[in-house]
Amino acid sequence: MAVWSEVKASTLSLHSSRIDSEYYRPETLAAEQLVNNVNSVKFGKLVTDGYRVVYENTKILRSDKVTLLDCKFLQATNISQDGLSIDVDGVGYVSESDWKRYPKGRISKGELLIEVKGQAEKVTIVPDNYPERTLVSGSLFKASLSSTVSAEYVFTFFNSKYGKLLRDRTKTNTLIAFVSKPELYKIPIPVPNKEIHDNITKAVKNSIFKNNLSKSLYTQAHELLEKELGLDQLVLERPKSYETSFSEVVSGGRIDSDYFQVHFKQQANHLSMIQSKPLRELVDFQKGIEVGSPAYTSSGKLFVRVSNVKKTGVVTGNSDKYISETLFKCLESYQPKIGDILLTKDGTVGVCYVVDKTVDGIISGGIMKLSKKDESIPSEYLALVINSPICQFQIDRDCSGALIVHWKPKDIAALKIPILKQDKMAELSDLVNQSKIAKKESEQLLDRAKRMVEELIEGAV
Repeated sequence: MAVWSEVKASTLSLHSSRIDSEYYRPETLAAEQLVNNVNSVKFGKLVTDGYRVVYENTKILRSDKVTLLDCKFLQATNISQDGLSIDVDGVGYVSESDWKRYPKGRISKGELLIEVKGQAEKVTIVPDNYPERTLVSGSLFKASLSSTVSAEYVFTFFNSKYGKLLRDRTKTNTLIAFVSKPELYKIPIPVPNKEIHDNITKAVKNSIFKNNLSKSLYTQAHELLEKELGLDQLVLERPKSYETSFSEVVSGGRIDSDYFQVHFKQQANHLSMIQSKPLRELVDFQKGIEVGSPAYTSSGKLFVRVSNVKKTGVVTGNSDKYISETLFKCLESYQPKIGDILLTKDGTVGVCYVVDKTVDGIISGGIMKLSKKDESIPSEYLALVINSPICQFQIDRDCSGALIVHWKPKDIAALKIPILKQDKMAELSDLVNQSKIAKKESEQLLDRAKRMVEELIEGAV
């Protein structure tokens, strides 16, 4: 059904003369009106120092070219979708000359980072323990705030229903979104009383703590698994040249050189000394389905694609696809149930997740749904080991040499799963479950903080 808004020509000058209809959607105008009904100030009035660096000829360094004097280069992709954490290990490096040349790009703890180029969706806070020698990319706007409100409070508002609507309207260019500094600074921020402000700030700080605890517990499980499998003592070789026998070519069924890399052979030899079973003996498989882009709808049931599946859960965002309720009912057998295991097979392959909360949708053809048939293997252990190097090297080897990565069903079925003693698998599974509990508590605390912001705004009606 068509919707429209009527806007006076005299108000266009208040919004940088924007005349595109997207800027004046009814729900956005309603959100703006609600926020303005509260005691609110423009975001720019809260910023004591705000900057977005435009870099010239800056390049991410190859890992073997990084020196101790070079610095980390934080990009929006290193920020989690919910903004509660920033990756450290996955961040690239740029040269020391960039560190000297762009002092305005250096992070400071407690700063608000807002994605303003690309998808322009993420917001986060620089944690106290993040490496100080870090530059942020030009896709992120850095903002230090006055003492009027905390970074945690503004972070919560920007992630709330109303904050997202008002941030989304500032985007220009539909292919690569961009938010200008003047538009960002015009966003109204409701200023609550001290009690509400402090409650929201406390909830977000606890949410970040629980999120960090979740990551720490998962890391413990990951490191313990590697120790049990002896991977912590395995030193991999990557020589510039190597050779293999004709018999290995025949038995492997491959002739590309990537398949016979020395580190693959080393890991395969190590795995051969560990008790293992092929995945097909442990689970039954169901491949997802492709519905085709004509079946996509603007709302409805989620069409879960490979990009949605992470180790920690099914993650949603602005680029998600949906299908109608009618089509969903026809394809309901492709809906993951709690306890099912999702495994990606196309594009980003080998990401495994045990479904622990309802997924309101169906899985695409790039995802396999696994149902256990051997109950002696805990589901969380199975996912942990598939996500670990002992299985990832097998996946990398199976998929090596391809321009577009596809993990073949026959190779998925043959994936060798290391089997540990029952008590050790239970211990590892318990650590992952504790990690998931902490993650869920973190999400609940953030949701509670967002509700407080939304109730503050709606209570002014």
